[in-house]
Amino acid sequence: MVEWPGRESLMKKEKFISSILWVGLLLIGCAADRWVQKEPEKVIVRVESSEKQDALEGKLKGLEQSIAELRSEMADLKNHPRSNHGRAPLSAYKLPPEVYLCGERFPLEDRNVWENLDREFLLALESEAQVLLWMKRARRYFPHIEKRLKETGLPDDLKYLAVIESSLRPNAVSPTGASGIWQFIPPTGEKYGMRKNKTLDERFDFFKATEGSLTYLRCLYEQFESWTLSMAAYNAGENRVQKEIELQKTKNYFYLDLPAETERYVYKIAVAKIILSDPERFGFHLEANDFYDPLRVERVEIELIQPLPIIGVARAIGYSYKEVKELNLHLPEETIPAGIHVLNLPPGTSGLFWTFFSNWKKTLGYQ
Repeated sequence: MVEWPGRESLMKKEKFISSILWVGLLLIGCAADRWVQKEPEKVIVRVESSEKQDALEGKLKGLEQSIAELRSEMADLKNHPRSNHGRAPLSAYKLPPEVYLCGERFPLEDRNVWENLDREFLLALESEAQVLLWMKRARRYFPHIEKRLKETGLPDDLKYLAVIESSLRPNAVSPTGASGIWQFIPPTGEKYGMRKNKTLDERFDFFKATEGSLTYLRCLYEQFESWTLSMAAYNAGENRVQKEIELQKTKNYFYLDLPAETERYVYKIAVAKIILSDPERFGFHLEANDFYDPLRVERVEIELIQPLPIIGVARAIGYSYKEVKELNLHLPEETIPAGIHVLNLPPGTSGLFWTFFSNWKKTLGYQ
């Protein structure tokens, strides 16, 4: 039997009310017996007994209604464990009978495939805090990713790759040096348009990194003609995956012998899709105010012949230095270096920035 917070309390209430109900029935029985045993001439007693019986019957009806309501509550809790702010045990949650990722079906009839997916599913469900953070951050970053996927004609499911890469943390850095929400290593980042030097690292620019990742994924799909293989290549590198395909004579991701991390990688992405597509089904519930605000910025492109202090930008637009820095993680220094750059500004501040920028350029003697 599935247990959850609140069930024991409801059962105690039901037992208590049932006890009162039985006591009430006994009292009615006793009252009825006394009425029958009274002398016919004592009419006043008969009337009082009848009134008491009616009152008891009214109370009993009320108790019966209360019990019915409690039983209804218990039935509702069985169907919706979260309604009492609790989650059912992990064993209560099951994988869907069919699983697709980017339109490609997982062969769950193969017991090994099912076991691999089930393992990642249970591990993800066990990490409640992590899933809640996925949900909160998805509200912030998914809208832009979804928009660009639709505009570029790529599968919407690719957004879950970013969940597994970085848990949607824009400042994520791996032990191997991969950085940003899409976790690019420096060579791949530069290949797909993200500059990196001592004063600039565009892998941390969410917008630029998103463009780079979508271009990279499209290139991988053109090479492998399979999204599961393309996602595996995103993790292990296209050269490693191509080498294993040629060696093992198969282009089926589910039957390729790959590095352990890569073998688990696509399964994790599928699990992120399963849970985030319907989190309440798996006991994860957030109120509307619990989600993080969607990312909204105004992006301006500037050309500098010398570094621009970020503190000057912050003061001009009425925000703190910290707030401006957090919107521009690709700028690690206190200044924006010389060159052409895109700056992320809070909504409604680009006008103030351009006024400041125009005046700042005049002080330096150039237009």
